[in-house]
Amino acid sequence: MQKNRIQFTKKEKILYAIVLLLIFAILLATILNVRKNNPEKIGNERDLTAEEAEEDENQKLIATLQNMEERERMEYYFGIFLEDIETGKYEKAYQLLYEEFRKTYFPTLEDFEKYLPTIFSEMSHITHENIERNGDVYVLWITITDAINGKPGQPKEMNIVLQEKDYNDFALSFSVI
Repeated sequence: MQKNRIQFTKKEKILYAIVLLLIFAILLATILNVRKNNPEKIGNERDLTAEEAEEDENQKLIATLQNMEERERMEYYFGIFLEDIETGKYEKAYQLLYEEFRKTYFPTLEDFEKYLPTIFSEMSHITHENIERNGDVYVLWITITDAINGKPGQPKEMNIVLQEKDYNDFALSFSVI
């Protein structure tokens, strides 16, 4: 049994070869273009996604803060400051200080870092005694003890002054002892 074969003329073969080469060239150009542009697009999408994720987290935090009582918010803000100190993020804690307070008592980050061990330990236990509000300024009365070792002269009493500019936007100062 003989199979039927389609016979092409020389002209048709050349035409099909040209069409196949054009298709191949278009596919190759498309693949190269996608490879060339894809890393940039992925990078921009990741940046955009990271920014969106950060904004989403910030909005969730603000919603949580809006549902808190004033005292809870102020204790939360001071907790952020204390956590930065306990985890060694001194520059971040330093930036939370009220600007005039920082200039007066701790003109440099190094001054701030030298002062911290005199008051705060690696793991301080804070007792919130009282809170008062005057406009957008809050004063927290706290007692600080070393949760692990206890130090001579402990506990120490301190006032924390917090100014809430907006939800999750605050500055603080404290009584320098």
